[in-house]
Amino acid sequence: MHSFRSSIRCAVEWFLMPELPEVETIVRGLRPLLTGRRILDAELPSANANGAGSSILRRILRDPEWKNPVDFVDAIRGSSISAVRRHGKHLVFDLHPPNGKGSTRSLLVHLGMTGRLTCEETPEPRSAHTHLILSLDRPGRWLHYTDIRRFGRLQLLDATGDPLGSLGPDPLEVAFPEFVRLLGVRRAMLKSLLLDQRFLRGLGNIYADESLFRARLHPAALAARLNRQQARRLYDAIRETLTLAIAAGGSSIANYVDGLGNTGYFQHEHQVYQRTGDPCFRCGSRIRKMIIASRSTHFCPNCQRSGRSVRRTEPTVRKGVA
Repeated sequence: MHSFRSSIRCAVEWFLMPELPEVETIVRGLRPLLTGRRILDAELPSANANGAGSSILRRILRDPEWKNPVDFVDAIRGSSISAVRRHGKHLVFDLHPPNGKGSTRSLLVHLGMTGRLTCEETPEPRSAHTHLILSLDRPGRWLHYTDIRRFGRLQLLDATGDPLGSLGPDPLEVAFPEFVRLLGVRRAMLKSLLLDQRFLRGLGNIYADESLFRARLHPAALAARLNRQQARRLYDAIRETLTLAIAAGGSSIANYVDGLGNTGYFQHEHQVYQRTGDPCFRCGSRIRKMIIASRSTHFCPNCQRSGRSVRRTEPTVRKGVA
């Protein structure tokens, strides 16, 4: 069980972005509710409250083509949602035009730090932080997008547009030989590399730390120096960690809820993340924190010796000693 001190740390680090397991959980919850549904109407409350040229709208609708809320709404009104899927940390709604006329488009949603995408039984309640409401043809079904900090993004793309093409492969889909090849050409530290969406798409701070712990690899180890056995441990650890997190509904540390408003519970299974100073569940050593790629990195100095590039003298605590 986390200590009171750990709980305080969790409350303070409210700025975490949803990662692959959280987005996948949202997609799996929304897919059966939205697939095949037609968008009867769309509303951008921020635009209605603040005017078409509002700074709020400019921050949320990132594509200059859709800065005008009327154009954005007209482009999706009447469309049918043919698929709900995930691409890295992004939710993607594939839209077919009404009566098959017009261009096939995709609505891309990135939740940013505090974004929520939930299916509701009413268009209310709404607040100053409700930025998109989709009215669907199923009775009693509205999709709400809210974002307090407004670091999220709504983007409407033509079928030919692919602004995410620079992202790396999905960690749950990439084959091991390709994973090894990608590791071998990168000299970055492992933690920094796992955060790089051009290497693998969807990983973030939580699951990078947890995966490295499961793989018994030091976060400062250089990727290109891993042998095949270490690479295999990392590959398996990433997939296992993500699979378990998805099964648990993700990690609800701050603002995250799924598409039905439910919280996840994988945060109760964290081995190192945000447990600085607490004993390692495996060996009893105190969990350490260091900064890599400007991000807090949590690790066990005893369990994660393997692969580290610089030998350090780090005191440990015997199992059972606080």
